[in-house]
Amino acid sequence: MFAVVALSSGCGGHAGLQAPDVDGGTQGTTVVAPDAGPDAALDAPSDAEPDAASDAPAEGLRAVWSSSSSDVWAVGAEGTILHYDGESWVPFASGTSENLTGVSGTGPGDAWVTGDNGSVLHWDGTGWSLAQSAPGVALLAVWATTSTDVWAVGVDYSGGSLGDGSGFVTHWDGTEWQTSDVDDAVSLWAVWASGADDVWMVGDDNHNDGVIVRGAGTPANPFNQATFTGPELRSIWGAGTADVWLSPYQGVLQHWDGASWTPAPSLPDGGEFFSVAGTATNDVWAVGVGGAAFHYDGSTWSSQPTGTTDLLASVWADAPGDAWAVGANGVIVRWDGTAWTK
Repeated sequence: MFAVVALSSGCGGHAGLQAPDVDGGTQGTTVVAPDAGPDAALDAPSDAEPDAASDAPAEGLRAVWSSSSSDVWAVGAEGTILHYDGESWVPFASGTSENLTGVSGTGPGDAWVTGDNGSVLHWDGTGWSLAQSAPGVALLAVWATTSTDVWAVGVDYSGGSLGDGSGFVTHWDGTEWQTSDVDDAVSLWAVWASGADDVWMVGDDNHNDGVIVRGAGTPANPFNQATFTGPELRSIWGAGTADVWLSPYQGVLQHWDGASWTPAPSLPDGGEFFSVAGTATNDVWAVGVGGAAFHYDGSTWSSQPTGTTDLLASVWADAPGDAWAVGANGVIVRWDGTAWTK
């Protein structure tokens, strides 16, 4: 069973979903309704089934996750799945040609990947298999807290164009994918959880404003919109419930201290950051356009050269001296505690 909750998009169409341009460009690409103009490389064509909301060109990598320095997964366009075993990157058969945009897991024998057409793939330690699919859905991100607690979020555009889509969330409880109650009209682009009872999902509404939805999807702790005023959101990661970072599509990173959101100190405004992740309060990374990578040491954000100008769409770290970032043109860079290298 693949149960999802489609979130109402309200009276108006979606104004514009910003997604990374992983075609080697230096600007974010706008996913908009087909009648909004010809400049949207990720548009769903008006004369065809809009079945590639996260459309990425060949070799574009969209997400990375690792459980250790010898267990790293990267996913991207046309069913691409790559694995690093500590010595080299090896392609794995995914069994799908859908664009893959999210990856998460709990260990070497349990990883999850999401993508276009509601694709959910599972790694059991020996191979990848298709767990679920849902035409007309783009699952943009996934977060696994345990093997029986997995959240996937994205955009449901089955009713028409991307511009008229609505966000949705689905949850794996170890037996089936189940619907959760979310009453906010949003498109969801990222998910993070501090535990089973504290799940955060971020994205935007149909006014191009950032939206945060938080809860557990249970009667005792339903999902509710959290207080936030700012631009569209693309990524979220936290070291704890009172130490959470947000990455907007355009603008400065935001930090939650348990009481309020504040702009990130010493970080340039107007940047385009697509991903934020870390290992602790004093070890946080943000990456984005132009190969930019910034590191937070607990007090100051500082720029760290990556050796590439390709857009970096995703970053992940499993230890302070071991982080990975992937993006346009299949670029992969690694932080070894001293420098980023290809």
